[in-house]
Amino acid sequence: MKAKIGHINSINSLRGLAALSVVFYHFICTTTDYITNQTVLDIFHFGNKGVQVFFIISGIVISLSMIKAKYSLPLFGKFILKRFTRIEPPYIGVVLIGILYLYARNFVPSSAQVDLTPSIRDVALHFGYLVPFVEDAKWINPVFWTLSVEFQYYLFLAIIFPLALQPKLYKRTIFYACILLFPILIPTGVEFLPYWSPFFGLGIFYILYRTSKINNLEYVFITFLTSILVVKNQGYLDLGIGIFTLIIIHNFSNFKSKIGSFLGDISYSVYLLHSVVGSAYVNFMSHRFNEPLGQFFVILSGILITILSAYIYWKLIEKPSQRLAQKIKLKRQKNN
Repeated sequence: MKAKIGHINSINSLRGLAALSVVFYHFICTTTDYITNQTVLDIFHFGNKGVQVFFIISGIVISLSMIKAKYSLPLFGKFILKRFTRIEPPYIGVVLIGILYLYARNFVPSSAQVDLTPSIRDVALHFGYLVPFVEDAKWINPVFWTLSVEFQYYLFLAIIFPLALQPKLYKRTIFYACILLFPILIPTGVEFLPYWSPFFGLGIFYILYRTSKINNLEYVFITFLTSILVVKNQGYLDLGIGIFTLIIIHNFSNFKSKIGSFLGDISYSVYLLHSVVGSAYVNFMSHRFNEPLGQFFVILSGILITILSAYIYWKLIEKPSQRLAQKIKLKRQKNN
């Protein structure tokens, strides 16, 4: 049903699920020489696909907010300021926590005897998400590369999205071309937007269809072309995850769950903190509990510690920045 839509309730639960899947992946699959059961590793390896779900959701949510605001280029500054206000304070906070963690691990006997304290240059490059653009630069937190892709997406969409709202097909076709030709004309690695633009496109085109900006035929055709590029870049599995995510959102838009809503609310904080809080805990405890039952409780307690710390961080840092961002309205000032 294509009708005027407001908040898509199921997206919050999907956010929480995607964040937890990434957490499980890192705790189980990337803790060095801890979980060695290949079946377990193979199952939880799929958790890294939570990133793709985040990109689909971002394609939907950001586009929907721009449609509601009747976005146009004169709103570029407000749009970027709003996104910057929403995501930057929690991000900067975790950058600082990450610096302290990498410095402190030098004094932990069980840690690898390699000084990972970041250079001043690398720290500076975190402001503006510029690490991928400088050779040999390193992220303080390995999950930050996805935030860089997201920020590239915000800038890109803020420039070209007005074309998507045009009533004339040829103007919308230019928008489609920008999304679909990006990875072909500018082949890049996973830390850059061109590699992922068709994946964001799946979400963007869906919300254009859902809000009746494009008709059924146009949506099916452009989604078919996008799917071809997703298969080319990421593979059939990723396309399946993308399509399945859209099916869930479309058919269960009004789904609400208290647990899902809670996890969705804190999902950004979970994503930011799990590497420097949860992974640090799991890594420390992995040297002390090596039996299967002990491993189970280490992973479980790591999840609970991550959720608790994320809730506190959300309450103290993320929620205030979210409220501040909400005060920035995407509306042009009326001429007197």
